[in-house]
Amino acid sequence: QRMPPAEAREQVKKLAPALRKPGEAPESALAVFPKLVTTKLYRDALVIGCGLVLFQQLSGQPSVLYYANRLLESVGLGFIAAVGVGTFKLVSTAVSAQLVETAGRRPLLLVGTAGMTLSLCGLSALYAAAGTTLAVGGTAAAGTQAAVIALLFLYVGCYQIGFGPITWLILSEIFPIAVRSPAISLGTLLNFGSNYAVGTVFELERASVGEPVLFGTFAAVALASVAFVYFKVPETKGLSLEEIEAKLERGDL
Repeated sequence: QRMPPAEAREQVKKLAPALRKPGEAPESALAVFPKLVTTKLYRDALVIGCGLVLFQQLSGQPSVLYYANRLLESVGLGFIAAVGVGTFKLVSTAVSAQLVETAGRRPLLLVGTAGMTLSLCGLSALYAAAGTTLAVGGTAAAGTQAAVIALLFLYVGCYQIGFGPITWLILSEIFPIAVRSPAISLGTLLNFGSNYAVGTVFELERASVGEPVLFGTFAAVALASVAFVYFKVPETKGLSLEEIEAKLERGDL
């Protein structure tokens, strides 16, 4: 659909401050960074983008997915169950892609983080109640093993509906044009850094404090992420980049 001339002129007017003059060199990331923390609009966007990235990783995603085989082996299951989790991850991502422009970003994030919290609480409670009997197997542990699988699937499904794809979508939308490239680069660096940190310490933490405490900690972080999304993350569905910037300036959700 063709944009009316008056609306097109207004859009160009909004974009003009962020455009470079011919021959003007782009600002380096180091030059832009002070603006990200001193300008309220940029700082608010940075808190939203980097907050989502950190909660995405600190709620246990690297650990649960990277160590799915180990977790399934601990309840007497093996490789086939882990393949099933990966397949379900793919299906859940496809569902999120279909819903993102109808349901919106915030609802998917809220449902996803709430589901992750419930599944992590369940995993913590199951490991605390069953202990080493999960790995022994047999009919006595069969029900608990099935519950662990169900909770792993719930966690993966909720992550892939919410945090998995939506974090990257909002990260690409939330930053004003003038700082978008360096800000997204910072968010990406933070994502991979926190991913590495969580994945590295998971096995050490699992061995030292055990699964109940570890999953309980992840559940607490996931619960905090529900509050963060509810109070801080705006809905961006159907909005242009300029409209999102204006919404941030107004402080609307």
